[in-house]
Amino acid sequence: MSFVHSRTPSTSRLLLLAAGLLLATTSLHAAPPKAREGTLGGGKAGGPILSMAQLRACMAQDTRIQTQNEEAARLKQQMTNDREEIDRGAAALKADLASIDRSNKEAVEALVARAQAHDKSIESYQARVEPFNAHVQAVDAERAAYAKACQGRRYLEDDYKDIKAGK
Repeated sequence: MSFVHSRTPSTSRLLLLAAGLLLATTSLHAAPPKAREGTLGGGKAGGPILSMAQLRACMAQDTRIQTQNEEAARLKQQMTNDREEIDRGAAALKADLASIDRSNKEAVEALVARAQAHDKSIESYQARVEPFNAHVQAVDAERAAYAKACQGRRYLEDDYKDIKAGK
């Protein structure tokens, strides 16, 4: 038996070469790595991925909600302080009323003037209660709208970074 070297490649060598070329070109055209995703809010991730415009709107809405929450907290603290001042004034008036000399006209007039000023502070407080409650309801409505449109929605982290960078 003699071994003859042939100049024509065998079929198996051609197939092996073709497979190698196919693998090489496939790896050159491989799909890019999957983009990283994030989720808005604390809810369970779901729904389609937000577009960049939707993500921008959700981020703006979240910023508005944070600002409104801070404003509501500031107003609530102010209302609480005013209410405590009214309660202290009422207690002082009640104590002074019990100990006033009713025959002393000036003392009675001074107490009446303080009581009238106290009534005006109550009216001022009550006039601010309704707008405060309306503000709280508006914040709650904004939160509900955010929860419906944005919370738990997925987004691409690259889009988020681009929006934060001002793109």
